[in-house]
Amino acid sequence: MKSALKNKWLLFILALGTAIRLLWISYVNTQPVFDFKHYHDLAMSLLNTGHYWMPEGLDYIKQDTEYVKQGVHYATAFRPPGYPLVLAALYFVWPNILAAKLANVVFSIVWMFCMYLLTKKYMGERPALWAAFLTAVFPMAVAYTGVVGTEILSVALLFLILCLITYRVGGRVAGPLLIGFLIGFLSLVKPYFAVFPVFYAVIFWWQQRESAKENKPSLRETVRRLVIPFVSLVLMMAVTLSPWTIRNYMAFDRLIPISTNGNFVLYINNNDANNGKYMDAMDVPNSIFKTDRIVDKTGTYNEAVAMKAAKSEATHWILRHPGPFLLLGADRLSLSFFNAGLEIKDWALVPAEIRFAKWLKEPLSQGSRAASLVVAGGGMFYLLLMLYHFVRRPARLNTLHKINLAMILFLLLVIFASEGQPRYLFPIYPFFIIGLCWLGSLVRDNIRSDSAVE
Repeated sequence: MKSALKNKWLLFILALGTAIRLLWISYVNTQPVFDFKHYHDLAMSLLNTGHYWMPEGLDYIKQDTEYVKQGVHYATAFRPPGYPLVLAALYFVWPNILAAKLANVVFSIVWMFCMYLLTKKYMGERPALWAAFLTAVFPMAVAYTGVVGTEILSVALLFLILCLITYRVGGRVAGPLLIGFLIGFLSLVKPYFAVFPVFYAVIFWWQQRESAKENKPSLRETVRRLVIPFVSLVLMMAVTLSPWTIRNYMAFDRLIPISTNGNFVLYINNNDANNGKYMDAMDVPNSIFKTDRIVDKTGTYNEAVAMKAAKSEATHWILRHPGPFLLLGADRLSLSFFNAGLEIKDWALVPAEIRFAKWLKEPLSQGSRAASLVVAGGGMFYLLLMLYHFVRRPARLNTLHKINLAMILFLLLVIFASEGQPRYLFPIYPFFIIGLCWLGSLVRDNIRSDSAVE
C-alpha cells in the first residue's frame, strides 16, 4: 500500500478526481430533498435535542390517520442511524451542508484508492489505474458528491473493507476486529450489508484455495484458520451494533437490531397494486396503516408492531403470488437499468443553484445517462461472462472475479426484492467498472498477441 502512494499516475488520478468533485460542489449547490433531507434533519435533531426524530414526525406516513398524526414524534428506527451520526459529527464541527459535501470528497478519495489497490492485487497495474481513473471521472460518482446521502460513504466503506480483507491488514487478531467494526458501521449505514460476515467467510475460503493451489489445505485446516478470525469479526460487529440495538429495545420493547425500513420497503413493493416502483403506504390495498394493527396494547402507534405486521403481509403475498413476485422483480431490475443515470436530475440538479451556463445542464444530464448505460450494459456483459466461467470453468476465475460476481448478484437481489429505481444501482457501478477494466485489458492483450503473430 505504501508503494502505491509513490505512483505518480495514481496520485494524478486522485488529484484529478478530487479537483472535479470540488468544482462540481462549487458550481452545483445541491440542496437535500426527500430521503436526503431526512438524513440532514435527523442529524440536526441529534445535535439540537439529543433525540432521533424529524420535525414533521414520521417520514413514511404522509397524512393523518385514526392512529397516526402528523407532527407527533413517535419513536422510530426507520432510518438507520449510521449516516445521520456521521452528519451530526460533521455539523458539530461546522453546521453547514457543505461539510457533508466535502466529506463526500474525502470518501471518494478512499473509494478511488481502494479501487486501485483491489484491482492491482488480482489484475495488475494497468487495469488498476484505469479502474481508479474511470471512478474519478464517472459522472454519477461525481454528481453524488453534492448529495447529502449514504451512497458515497457506503461504497467507500465497502471497498475499504474488501481491501483490508484482501491484503490481510492487521493479521489474524487486529484485522478481523477492525473489519468487524467497519462492517458493523456499514450495516448502520446500509442494513442489508449486515450479511457481510458470510461474504468474509467465503472470500477467506477463496483466498485459501487461491494461495495454495499446489498444496491445498484440507477442509479441516481451512475451517480451523477461519474460526477465530470469523468469531472475532462477528463479536466486534455485534459490539458496534449493540448501542443502537439496545436503544431500539428500550424504545419499542422489541428486538430491532438496526432498522425497520426493510420490512416497510418489502410491504409497499410486494402487493397487488405495485408496478415495480415506490408507492405510498396508504395506496397499498387494505393498507395496515389504516387499521389498528399498527398500535400496541395501549392503543399507541408502535413502529415495531406496525413493521412486523408489514413484513407478515408482504411475506404472505409473496408466498401466495410467486409468479407476480418474480415478474415484479424483473420489472424492478428493468426500471433500474433502463433509467440508469436519470436520477442526476432528481437528486443532484434539483433543487440546486446552478452556477454555470444553464444550457450545459441538459448535456451534463444526457452525458451522465450515457455513461451510466455504458457502464451498466458492459457490466452486465461481464457478469454473464463470469457466470459462464463460474459454472463451466471456475478455476479460471481469480478471487476478485469471484468477489465481483458475488457482490453484483447480491446487490441485484436487493433490487429484485425491494424497489426499482436507478439510485439502487450506485453500489454496483464500481464492480462493473472493475469488470470493464479487465475486459479492456483482455482485448488489448489479444490485439497485441495477434500483432506479434503477424
